[in-house]
Amino acid sequence: MKNETEKYYVVEVRWTGPDNMSGRYIDFDRYEVTTEPPRNASGDIQLYGWLGPNGDVSRYAHGVYEIQTAAEYAIIKMLDGECRRHDELDAAMELGVVALYRPGTYTPMSDEALGNYIFESVENEEVCVHDGTITQEQMGRLVNDLRTLLHENGCDASEDRIDEMLIEIIECMYA
Repeated sequence: MKNETEKYYVVEVRWTGPDNMSGRYIDFDRYEVTTEPPRNASGDIQLYGWLGPNGDVSRYAHGVYEIQTAAEYAIIKMLDGECRRHDELDAAMELGVVALYRPGTYTPMSDEALGNYIFESVENEEVCVHDGTITQEQMGRLVNDLRTLLHENGCDASEDRIDEMLIEIIECMYA
């Protein structure tokens, strides 16, 4: 049974350091619903605004709510529905976290994972590259096909990143 005085707080945790496209930090940003009130760098409870940095991580408070569902709805609304609930609460670093959301509908891929995925897709002929000669129109279709495959697997990458890596992989495979 819920403690009558328990409140729920929304805290945004954002990676602000370098290397944000590496596998370790690419999906680091998160929104936490926690039963612990957010505290600023001075240790004071702060319900709204920037809480300060901790190394390469910045934290932001986004309010207090009477029930957990209201706090979760606030996150979904804040991100215009472009988020996903993350079930691995061990990914949260703070005590009292009861729900965790990641921005974006799909999990972003690191450069290394994306490169491997594109290579395997070309090698296994999930996307067709017949002889390595591709027109701009064909390249656009290949990028769209790859992005569709990524989405089907719950992942995402920008069209520009897919395009760049696809060119590199085709050049290596058909050199």
